[in-house]
Amino acid sequence: MGKFYFLIASLIVAAGATANADDNVTRLKTASEYKKAIEAKFHARKSHANVSRVAEGTVELPWFENFDDEASFDNFTVIDANDDFATWEYSEGKAQYFSLFADGVADDWLITPGFEMVAGKDYQISFRANSFDESSSEKFSVWLGNEISAEAMIIEVVGETIVAQDNALDFNISIKVPEDGVYYLGFHCTSDPEEAWYLEIDDISVKEGAVAAAPDAVTGLTITPDPEGALKATITFTTPAVATDGSALASLTKVEIYREDTNLIKTFDNPAPGVELTYVDESPANGDNHYTVIAYNEAGEGKPAMFSLFVGEDVPGVPQNIKQSVDGADVVLTWESEPLGWNSHYVNVSKLTYDIWETADGINLSEVAKGVTGTTYRIEGRAEQGKQQQNIYVVRAISSAGPGSRGYSNTVILGQSLSLPFKETFADKKLSSRWFQNTTDSNDGTAIVDADYDGDGGAMTLSGHQAGCVVDLYSSKVGIKGESKLQLSFWYHSPADATFSAGLSKDFEDLKMVELEAADEWKQAVIDLSDMTTNDYAQILFRYVAGSEPCAIDHVELSTATTVGINAVESSADVTVVERFSIDGKRVDDSYRGVVIERLSDGTYTKRAAR
Repeated sequence: MGKFYFLIASLIVAAGATANADDNVTRLKTASEYKKAIEAKFHARKSHANVSRVAEGTVELPWFENFDDEASFDNFTVIDANDDFATWEYSEGKAQYFSLFADGVADDWLITPGFEMVAGKDYQISFRANSFDESSSEKFSVWLGNEISAEAMIIEVVGETIVAQDNALDFNISIKVPEDGVYYLGFHCTSDPEEAWYLEIDDISVKEGAVAAAPDAVTGLTITPDPEGALKATITFTTPAVATDGSALASLTKVEIYREDTNLIKTFDNPAPGVELTYVDESPANGDNHYTVIAYNEAGEGKPAMFSLFVGEDVPGVPQNIKQSVDGADVVLTWESEPLGWNSHYVNVSKLTYDIWETADGINLSEVAKGVTGTTYRIEGRAEQGKQQQNIYVVRAISSAGPGSRGYSNTVILGQSLSLPFKETFADKKLSSRWFQNTTDSNDGTAIVDADYDGDGGAMTLSGHQAGCVVDLYSSKVGIKGESKLQLSFWYHSPADATFSAGLSKDFEDLKMVELEAADEWKQAVIDLSDMTTNDYAQILFRYVAGSEPCAIDHVELSTATTVGINAVESSADVTVVERFSIDGKRVDDSYRGVVIERLSDGTYTKRAAR
C-alpha cells in the first residue's frame, strides 16, 4: 500500500513553544490500527448483560440444522465460560465464534437442542467446520452430555481438532450412548486469538446410523473441479464391498449423490459392490459445494461419505505491484494480476477487468476508470493538472464471481510544478507553499518557530522524541528540467550528536543527499545539484536523524544562481576552519561577531552568522 505523507499547514505557535505539524491528511489505518479501533467498540459492549443463554427445547431424530435463518440459532444454548463477551453468534447462515477480540484462549460452548437416544444403537453425527483461511488456526472439540451444561459434556465425539483451511472440513462420526435418555451435542471452541480469526459450524445432522447389514460408506471419494473455472465437478468413488458390520455385500440397490445434503443430483441403480463409478456434475454453484454419497441395499440406507470443495472462479485477489510513474504530463499506472483468488482458488486472469480510483487521503476516492482491460492505464495530462497534492491510485479487479479487494499504488505528488527560483523563508511563521513530512514516530515532527536567522519572524525546526528518530521534510515539487546550473542554499543549525542531510527527492524517493557538518550557530550551506536537472521536477528534502536538540532551517532557496564566493558543500567529512573573513574581505579571528566566510581544510567555503 502506498504511504501517505503528512501535509504541513501554516503553523502559528507561541515563541519558544513546540508543536507538531497539523495532520491535514488522514492516513489509511494499518491492520493493527484497524483491529484496535474495532476492538475498542467491541469492549464498550462489556457493560451489557452476559452473553450466555440457555435454550431448553428438544427435537426428534433425524434432525438437521443448516442455519438458514437467524431464528434457528435461538434453539441453541451459548455458554461464554470465560466471560469475556466473545462467544458464539449467528453469522450469515452459520454459527460463528469470532476469535479476534477475545481476551484470551476461548472457552465457549455451542449446545444443540436435546434429542432422545437409545443405549447400544448406532447414531450418525455429521457437521462442517471452517476457518478463515490456512493461516488462521481454529481449535475445537465436540461432546455429548445429558444436561445443558459444560460440566455434563463427558462423551467425546470429536477430540480436540485444529481446522486451518480455505474449504469447509466435513466430519461424519458414528457413536453409541451408554444409557437411554435425552442428550445434547456441544461444540467447544478453544481457539487462541493470537492465531485464530473465526470458527464456523454449519449443516449439523444427528440421525440413527445404518443398520448392521446396510452398506458401509463408499471409498476413494474424490471430487475434481474444472481446472479453468467452469461450473463443473467430476465425482469419482468406489462402491462399498462390505456392510457396516464388515460382512460381504452380495448386491446394492442404488447409490445416490446429493449436493447440499438434500439436493439429489444422481442415482446409480443396481451397481455392483466394489466398482468405481464416475459422475460429472454440470450445475454446481460458483463457490463452496458440499456433496454426500450414500449406498443402499435391501437392509436400507448405508453410511454416508461427504466431501466439500470450491467449484468455479474465485473472487479476485488484490492486484500486486501497483505503481504510478510520471511520463511527461501523463501518469502511467501499471500493476500485476494475482493468479489466485481471495480464497486461493482459480481466477481467469485473461478475463479480469479493473476499476481505478485516485485518492489524496485514502478515504475519499475519485473514480478514474471502470472496466479497464489489461494491466496498464495512462491518465493523460494528470501529472501537471491543478494544485499540488499527494496522490495514490487504487485498483480493484473484477471476475465473474464479483469484485475483489482494492490495492494501492506508491505515492506521487501530482499538480502543476512550481517554477525556479523557489524560495521559502517561513516569514511570520507561515508557509508560502506546501511541505510534507514523514517521521519514524507520531511524536516526531516539525514546527515553525520565531527564533530565525533572517529576522522575518519564522524558521522551521525538525525534532525527534528520542535519539535516532528520523524526520524527513519535503517541499512541493519544482520544475528543474534542462537547467545548466542548479543550487540549493539555506541556513541551518544542528547539534553535534545528530545527523543532518539535505538534497533532492522525486516522488518521495531520494535523488541526491548531502550530509552536513554540525553547527551550534546559524550557518549557510550551499549544495550544487546541477547533475540532477535531467529530471522533470524534484522536491527539496531535509532529513534529520535526531540528536539531543532540534535542528533548524531558514531562508531556503533552490535556484539557478551561484552564491558568490561560496563553493558547494559536498560532505560532512572531518574538516577544520583554515581562514575566516568578514563579508568585506578582511581576515578576522574567531572572536569576530557578524557574518563570516570560512575557508575549510577541504577547500570549500561556508558562510555563517557568528554570534
